[in-house]
Amino acid sequence: TLDELGPNWSNYFISVIPVEITYLEPQEARDLLRHPDDTFPLTYELGIIDKIIEITHCHPYLVQLLGSSLVVSANLAETHEVDFHLLQKAIDKAFISGEPYFKNIWLEFTGVSSNEVKAGQKILSNLAKGIQPVSTPDETDFQEALARLKRYHIINTEGNKYIFEVPLIELWVQKNIEI
Repeated sequence: TLDELGPNWSNYFISVIPVEITYLEPQEARDLLRHPDDTFPLTYELGIIDKIIEITHCHPYLVQLLGSSLVVSANLAETHEVDFHLLQKAIDKAFISGEPYFKNIWLEFTGVSSNEVKAGQKILSNLAKGIQPVSTPDETDFQEALARLKRYHIINTEGNKYIFEVPLIELWVQKNIEI
């Protein structure tokens, strides 16, 4: 958020109006994947688009990243039909080409101070292992990291449990961080 840029942020962004951008509607994500332009040739095996919507949670950047990776993977495979095998290849490619995004979550969205970052990374690592984060009320770094991860839509609560809001981010943590 702009307030995290410090007291002088307005000198850099004089006419900025902060707007929170969250998720696409599922139909918008479907349209983007099926028809990014009028001559788009790819077709999808039944269930592929629903799977993409599920794992990206309709996050605009991640839908675009995965869609782009699908096109590259389909071109390399010389096919116009996306199946689940090709989707897995595209996910692997997306983790590579989208690495700056995922690392930014891991290094920046987890906290402000080094102790907060460590606490936030531990929260994400534990969630990726299926372990719920537990803290005592006096653990300020933990509480701050938890609040930050929720504010940035990295994690959320479902019932009385914490979950990754976007399953693709959880997959990246599982695959790329020693947990």
